[in-house]
Amino acid sequence: MKKSYDVILVGAGMVGALTANLLAQQGFSVALVDKGNGQCQLSEFPYYDSRVSAVSRHSKALIEQSGAWQLMDAERLTPYHDMNVWDGLGTGEIAFSCDDVHLDELGHLVENQVLNQALLTQLESHNKLVDCFFASSVSHYEKQDEVMLVSLEGGPRLTGQLVVAADGANSLIRAQAQIETKEWDYQHNAIVATIELNKSHENTAWQSFGEEGILAILPMPNFEGRHFASIVWSVPPNEAEALLLLSPEMFCQRLNYAISNEFEVLSLISKPISIPLRQRHALQYAQSGVALIGDAAHTIHPLAGQGANLGFADAGALVDVLSKAKERGESLSNDRVLRRYQRARMSDNIRMSASMEFFKRLYETQNPLAVFARNKGMGWMNNQRLVKNHIISLALG
Repeated sequence: MKKSYDVILVGAGMVGALTANLLAQQGFSVALVDKGNGQCQLSEFPYYDSRVSAVSRHSKALIEQSGAWQLMDAERLTPYHDMNVWDGLGTGEIAFSCDDVHLDELGHLVENQVLNQALLTQLESHNKLVDCFFASSVSHYEKQDEVMLVSLEGGPRLTGQLVVAADGANSLIRAQAQIETKEWDYQHNAIVATIELNKSHENTAWQSFGEEGILAILPMPNFEGRHFASIVWSVPPNEAEALLLLSPEMFCQRLNYAISNEFEVLSLISKPISIPLRQRHALQYAQSGVALIGDAAHTIHPLAGQGANLGFADAGALVDVLSKAKERGESLSNDRVLRRYQRARMSDNIRMSASMEFFKRLYETQNPLAVFARNKGMGWMNNQRLVKNHIISLALG
C-alpha cells in the first residue's frame, strides 16, 4: 500500500528536522525518513555534546518560527556578544562586538544534539501532517510524470511530489540522482572537544590562527562556578592523529600553547574527536523531482562556524519557494519551481565557500611576508568600523 505526501524528506538531522517543521506549518504533508531512532542522546552537565553550532540571528528566527527554540533549556544556550580573532604568528587582531551594531548578541552557541532533539520534539505537534519513518532508509526512488515513488528498505512505498535530500555530506539521494559535486580535501581534520577553562570566556568566541593550526574556542554555559568551552581545532591529518594519541594532560598542554596564554586549559571534559574536512559543492541543487539542502548540497571549512547556518537558510528558502508554488497551483517537482530555490541559495553558498577557502589558505601559510601582510591587514580592518559592521551583518545572516 502506498501513502501519498507533498514532500518526502530524507534526513532528520538539524536541517532536515527544521525543514519538516516549517513545511508542516505551511500545511504540507511530509514523510520524514531517517536511519536513526528519532531520539538524541543528551549529555548532562558539564558533559556537553562535543559538536556545537554557532546559530546566527537569522537561523534563530527560523528555529523560533518552527517553535523548537522555545523548547530548549535556556541553561544550555550560550549567547555570545563578542568575537576576537588574532594571528598567533604576529600581532594582528580583530575584535567584533554586538555593541557596534546595537544588538544584544551576535548569536548563540548550541549543542547540536540539544537543538536536534528540540526540533524532533516539535514535530510531535504536527503529527497530523508529518509521518516519521525512523530506523528506515531509501532503497530506491523514481519519477513517474509529476510523482516521486520512493521505496524504503523492508518497508512501505511512499509517493510524493518532491524528494528533499537532507541526508548529509555523503548523501545517497544525491548519488542516486547522479548530481555531480565539485570537491577537494582540505588536508585538515577538525578536532572537537569540550574543555574546562581557568576563567570566564566572557561570552566571547575566540579564534586563533597560528603554527598550531586554526583554533576556535566557543563559549559554553558556566556550571557551578566552573567555566567551559568547546574547541574546533583544525590541523593536518597526521597532526590530528598525533594529538589524539596524547594523554589528556599532554593534550591540554599542547592546547595551552595554541591558545597563546589567553586562557589556561584545566582539563578535557570530553574525549577529542577528529573529523576529516572536505570542501564539497553540488553543481545543481535540484534535478528531476529532487532538491538538496544542507550538507547534501554543500560543506565548507568550519573556521567561521557558518556550515549549519547555510543549511538553515536553505531550509527557509526552500519552504518559501514551495509555499509560493503551492499558492500558484504549481507542482512542487516542477523544474521551474526548483530552479527558483537553486537561484535563491546557490550564489550565497558559493560566496561563503569561496571566502572560507580564501581565509583558510591565507592563514595556513607561515611565509614571513604573508604573515606581515595579513597582520597589517588585520590591524587596518580592526579600525574600519563600517567594514567590520558589514562582516557582522553577513555573519548574522
